[in-house]
Amino acid sequence: MLQAQSEANLTLDATGYTTSAKKRVFSRSELLNHPNRKMLKIPSDPSYPGQSMEYVVVPVTELFRGLDLPPDAVIEFKCTDGFAATISQSRILNEDSHRSTAYIAIEDPNKPWPSVKGGKSTAGPFYLVWDHPEVSAITQEEWPFQLASFTVKGSLKSIYPAIFPATNATSTVVRGFRVFTQNCFPCHTVNQQGPAQVGPDLNVPMNITEYFEAKALRALVRNPQKVRYFPNSRMSKFPETVLPNSELEDLIAYLTHMAGRKSTP
Repeated sequence: MLQAQSEANLTLDATGYTTSAKKRVFSRSELLNHPNRKMLKIPSDPSYPGQSMEYVVVPVTELFRGLDLPPDAVIEFKCTDGFAATISQSRILNEDSHRSTAYIAIEDPNKPWPSVKGGKSTAGPFYLVWDHPEVSAITQEEWPFQLASFTVKGSLKSIYPAIFPATNATSTVVRGFRVFTQNCFPCHTVNQQGPAQVGPDLNVPMNITEYFEAKALRALVRNPQKVRYFPNSRMSKFPETVLPNSELEDLIAYLTHMAGRKSTP
């Protein structure tokens, strides 16, 4: 088992978006011995609630070093369990010390990490972690574990136009769209658009606001298991410390708005 894990690779695919090296594959041993590796302590790890963890890490920027990416390109990550999402390059490739910095944590096969809460496996072999996540308001959904690949994509609107609100949408709906892309898009699609393969589509054939009244929807977001008993549910809790009430109301406004913008590819 450990031998198979030790041969794990992390793939970076920039095919079609750069004239430099288009595809890079990083082995676990290569990253564990990377010249820019260091130890990083995470005081409160969202994948290991209540625990302080310490990892061998390499800055995400080192994986992308030398790639000339288009300014509007987004980066899509995928995990072995089907979890997937896009993230702006300005966020994940930040090198400003005054903002949160993204790292790849690498699991040493000889020193395996604990199993994640509610799971049978660890967060490894690769895990996206952040130094000072509070500075840039990094959400818990931006800590993907069991990471498999990064893929450079076009702008979010060019890839998934059907998830966007109308151009004349209110500021509340626009804010709610941002909340959706940060917190919900890693697991859910809208109008069958998005990379996720975990949760149901939130707009078709019925919008979630059409079968959940507002009170129940708020409760579902806060703690799914308090709304319906679903032993195999993978939906995270979103307490107010993670998702303030104002952002939850913005999210509901966006979802309600999208009920009038149903489409299928």
